[in-house]
Amino acid sequence: MFLATLRITVRIAVGFRSKRRTIRAIVAKIHRHFNVSVAEVGRLEHPSESVIGVAALGTGRREVREVLDRVADAVASHPRSEIIAIDRVDH
Repeated sequence: MFLATLRITVRIAVGFRSKRRTIRAIVAKIHRHFNVSVAEVGRLEHPSESVIGVAALGTGRREVREVLDRVADAVASHPRSEIIAIDRVDH
């Protein structure tokens, strides 16, 4: 069994309230479509940046990495978000 985590730092180009709404929408979409654990884990009080943490568990290392790659692509394709940094860790 393999565990991998992904930490995505994003910039949201809207106000603080809209940031919260946008992050909640992104987190819900990731959880719903990819069946992974996901949460906003950092930069909570920053007005335009946030850190999203994602954890995936699977039977193969390649499988887990592919899921996290698709998660990163989904976040990058969101019209109101810009990815600043991505950190991956395989366990």
